[in-house]
Amino acid sequence: MKAKPKIGPTHDTAFFDDIQAVFEQHPNVAKNYAIGHIGEVVDVMGIDLDRQVGMSTVRDGELVTKYVDRRPEVPEDPGCIRWVWRGEWVCATYIVQAPPT
Repeated sequence: MKAKPKIGPTHDTAFFDDIQAVFEQHPNVAKNYAIGHIGEVVDVMGIDLDRQVGMSTVRDGELVTKYVDRRPEVPEDPGCIRWVWRGEWVCATYIVQAPPT
């Protein structure tokens, strides 16, 4: 069995301390955000977030995400629900009405 990754506030303490300070500064906005680790998903699925973007749909109460190549016609916003820092904030996952084909 693969060891669990060492992630989260007990392992990345300085990062989470900084994020906590921002959340405490902006409580009304912070309540709409959550911190997540996507490294394991990216590794297991072989996703390249510089080249691909997630397209999430809601089906039967589940959030289903399919990763596709980025295309110029994919909107920057609205609809982005997850961002990654690549020297600037780039959308990593959009919420869409229908899954891409």
